[in-house]
Amino acid sequence: MALAFLASSGTAGELIHFRDTTTSWDNVLIIAAQQNKLVFVDAYTDWCVWCKVMDKETFSDSAVAKFMDEKFVPVKYEMETGFGLVMSEKYRVNGFPSFLIFTTDGKLVYRILGYLKPKEFLEALNAALDPSKQEHLTGVSASLEPGFPQFYKDSFLKGSLRKRPDSATVNSFLASSPELASEVAWSVLFRFSSQVNDNYRGFVYDNFEMLKRMYGANDVQSTVGTFLSSDLNRAIKADDEPALRRIMAAAEKYSIGPIAQINLNYQLRFYSGTNRWTRYADLIDSAKRSGNALDENAMNSYSWTVYLKCDNKDVVARAAKWMGAAVETRPEYMLLDTYAALLYKNGELKKAKEYAERAIANGKQGKEDVQETEELLKKINASLEAKP
Repeated sequence: MALAFLASSGTAGELIHFRDTTTSWDNVLIIAAQQNKLVFVDAYTDWCVWCKVMDKETFSDSAVAKFMDEKFVPVKYEMETGFGLVMSEKYRVNGFPSFLIFTTDGKLVYRILGYLKPKEFLEALNAALDPSKQEHLTGVSASLEPGFPQFYKDSFLKGSLRKRPDSATVNSFLASSPELASEVAWSVLFRFSSQVNDNYRGFVYDNFEMLKRMYGANDVQSTVGTFLSSDLNRAIKADDEPALRRIMAAAEKYSIGPIAQINLNYQLRFYSGTNRWTRYADLIDSAKRSGNALDENAMNSYSWTVYLKCDNKDVVARAAKWMGAAVETRPEYMLLDTYAALLYKNGELKKAKEYAERAIANGKQGKEDVQETEELLKKINASLEAKP
């Protein structure tokens, strides 16, 4: 039977030839075996903004397209419907976009997480091809549906159909599991790691290295990250700075990610949560001076937090400068919107109007939902009219 193709969006002539999602998984694996290539799965959702940015900016890059078609059999799956839903449950896909790399016999050997620019994405693809960097997960069974409980499956459904169990249900299931390291029990523990009691936290800490071999460093480190994030919320509530330092030490011990960035994020959450905004801004400026890789997406997140929560005029002005530099590099809708909002909050109304209008035009061109920016523009115009 002839196989259909779905090309990713983009303007370049050389586009990635993603297999149509109606192609069965078995057929994808057969094609990969025939061509002696790994399978690349673009795990996306239809509501994921950064999935669309990935399509527009990275998958449309000619070098990326050429490399992908030469080295992989690429396929897209919408992860809340059909076979994509099965894959979400099996491989615990917890964020989007995610990219999953499989061998020709269907074994997951590598994950790439989140939006990446073309250069960084090509580096990640090369790493995925390196056998020494691939994971061989001893805990993952051959079965795509190993018997997950219904409450687990319901947590992956789309939109209003999605249901999350209460903590009692999760902990009761784990208590009844004969082996906590089994694939099903681990999937439940991972999925609901913010809800598990201290017994299961202790199990993860005590078996950290074993679980990494069974299910991959990303999942186990992510679970520990969830534990530490919960601890951080308690530290913020208690305004307990020594607890912050203990959390940062644990993050380093368990290597839960790029440690400088992780601990910067913990500090920023703590200082914003305890309203120490000058300290928050000083940390960002210090990180920028030290060469810490604060890209435009990170600056957008940090600056948006200032817009939403901070009334310190000096910090608002500093955040506006951060975003001014960001939009010079990447004049995209989300960044322009944040910049316009900060200019408005900083009282720079004429400039705020200019950038809100630019954001709306850019967003409409990219088929974004620009309603919030239009509301912001109304506020800006009302302030300009009221100004003597």
